[in-house]
Amino acid sequence: MTKMANEQALTEDEHKTMRILWDRGGASVGELSVATRRPAGETLAMLQRLRRKGAVDRHRTAREIVYRPCLNRETARTHALGRLLTADAPANDTGLGVVVLRECDVDPQDWADLQAEIAEKAATRR
Repeated sequence: MTKMANEQALTEDEHKTMRILWDRGGASVGELSVATRRPAGETLAMLQRLRRKGAVDRHRTAREIVYRPCLNRETARTHALGRLLTADAPANDTGLGVVVLRECDVDPQDWADLQAEIAEKAATRR
């Protein structure tokens, strides 16, 4: 698996889609639409964004186009944690923190340490 070509972080909805792809190894727009309970048009738009970010690739089979993950779970976690600790993540970026906590086993003390480090970095920027 490769690193995301475009360093943009995954949104929570993109991450949900990626979890399905990781679990299944790949899926068509129709399969993802059913799994995410979203219209096929929205699902396709999501997959196109993920392709631009380098997170998925598509492969044509005899019957359909299948989207497969190019980004592995560990790399996605690393990107999310890295964003939490960089200057471009505000100290109150709880949405991303929720995604990280949902996707990996983060010890509560580790999470508290991360929050303290973020607050310290934010204080030094002021």
